[in-house]
Amino acid sequence: MNPRHRRLLIPGLLIALLVVVLVSSLARRADGAEAGPEIVSRMSDPRITESSGLAISVKHDDLAYTINDSGNEPIIFAIKVSTGAVVGTTTITENTPIDTEAIAIDGDGELWVADTGDNQERRTDVALYALPEPGTGDHSVAAERYPITYPGGPADVETLLINPRTGAKGVVTKGLFGGELLALPSKLAADRANEAKALGHDMPAMITDGSMSADGRYALLRSYSDAYLYDATTWKPIRSAPTPAQAQGESIAFERSQKSYLIGSEGANSALIRIPLTLPKAEVVPTPTAKPTKQAGSTKDANRAGSGFAGSIWLWVVGGVALVAAIASAASRRT
Repeated sequence: MNPRHRRLLIPGLLIALLVVVLVSSLARRADGAEAGPEIVSRMSDPRITESSGLAISVKHDDLAYTINDSGNEPIIFAIKVSTGAVVGTTTITENTPIDTEAIAIDGDGELWVADTGDNQERRTDVALYALPEPGTGDHSVAAERYPITYPGGPADVETLLINPRTGAKGVVTKGLFGGELLALPSKLAADRANEAKALGHDMPAMITDGSMSADGRYALLRSYSDAYLYDATTWKPIRSAPTPAQAQGESIAFERSQKSYLIGSEGANSALIRIPLTLPKAEVVPTPTAKPTKQAGSTKDANRAGSGFAGSIWLWVVGGVALVAAIASAASRRT
């Protein structure tokens, strides 16, 4: 081999190898890329100034519900998601809530309003209100009231979680240094207090709202600055991510596709922001006769490892370098 060519062999092969790695990495990123958060619409109706909960309709496309918190009329607003326009109102009569902080819809189409706001942690009259999902148009409804109590006494609660599949209900306390998940009785009574029970699961600090996926497998929680995804069967955290800046982030709701969720904020002309979401793939459980294989690690390990393809790229890099060295050595000996 020409000595000049031999000197260029190793650098040339290394450059070619790096180009292959770079192109493969960029292709992998492009395949896994997701659209970022986008402002879908703004709730510009002057009556909505303190939106404090959000629920996606289970009966109507492009429809959601919100409600203002304390100091406002007990009116549920039906919102066209794509435009932010109010297309219906439902006024709760007779048993009227005081400080509404969350709103959710169960699998039967019943709409639930959580009158649980209690910044001073002194209220003894907190309750849930239930009414059929109203849809569009203007209505007045005498909602059914279900009083609730907490095991440790009064607490500030801004999150109501309802499993659409099972109807199970729970709340999350809002604490400065952390919250707690509390389960409500499976059958609520209107004539007596329904005592929530602690499940022994610590929640993040300052949780302002939550939502459950349509299949009941996942739960989303949010604080003023972050969103948290949980496995709703074990209540173990899966991952968290910062949310786009908002004046006072108060609401979150799974969209029906389960491929995205919406967040909202207090304040006039507040935006509904759509954030893409990729849920974990269901694990494949090997049959008893299958050859044992190394099982996946924890969620933390999986997140750190990425897709698995990245690891194979680096194996190719190492193998390629070794191959280049072997070729160069053979070429030198042949010369």
